[in-house]
Amino acid sequence: MSIKKILHPKLEFSDITYGFFTRNGGYSKSPYNSLNCSFNVEDNESDVKKNLKLVCNELKLQKLIRLNQIHSSRVFLVNSKDDQISNIAADGLVTKLKGIGLSILGADCAPILFYDKISKIIGACHAGWRGTINGIIEATISSMENLGAKRNDIISIIGPTIHKDSYEIKKDVALIVKKTEFYKKNHSILTKVNEDEYLFDLPLLIKESLKFSKVNNFGDIHINTYKKSNLFFSHRKSSHKNFPEQGKTGRHISVIGLIG
Repeated sequence: MSIKKILHPKLEFSDITYGFFTRNGGYSKSPYNSLNCSFNVEDNESDVKKNLKLVCNELKLQKLIRLNQIHSSRVFLVNSKDDQISNIAADGLVTKLKGIGLSILGADCAPILFYDKISKIIGACHAGWRGTINGIIEATISSMENLGAKRNDIISIIGPTIHKDSYEIKKDVALIVKKTEFYKKNHSILTKVNEDEYLFDLPLLIKESLKFSKVNNFGDIHINTYKKSNLFFSHRKSSHKNFPEQGKTGRHISVIGLIG
């Protein structure tokens, strides 16, 4: 079975294996078709396990570390290959171990992959608006530093995420965004539509957060999950399509690992 992954030229290194995977090429049935990698969306557990094995094999990794993502600034350090790690409530992962895949699930929020090419330390985080404002990017970078990474040597890539022209938010969220240092640096993050609606640029918020954390070597996959819902899961698209019912959708996966 063939699965497709998106790569970025800034991460062309022989000692890492990674990919921003699409939703296609797996075993899950509709509405999770077909490479759903989340156990938390009522998909068939056996299909999800087979999907995760496909991803692991594609990247030639021994195991994947998965998170129970909670829109926090909590980062988990993977210290041992033998740890029986499951149900970690966090939104970031870092390690210097080889053969371990750090994985992030998404369905509009941004997966961000990090690599320090000198110290050979990797990181990954899940960044929606809450997580970004809560400091998940800085927390992931700090955790990499604690392992021996240097900010000047870190490359980060923003994966497929919802883009500004598809992302309307209400005034209450806009007011929270406006209080951040990131918005104060770049007002283009928000565009007012009317008194209670704004268009919100999540990738731009993330880029301002990366710059704030002194990580200036970053790239962007430039794919809008909402508009490319044939390629990626989009929670917002599924909710709009099924309105007023809550839409069911899967989660695509993004992974980075050190070749061991």
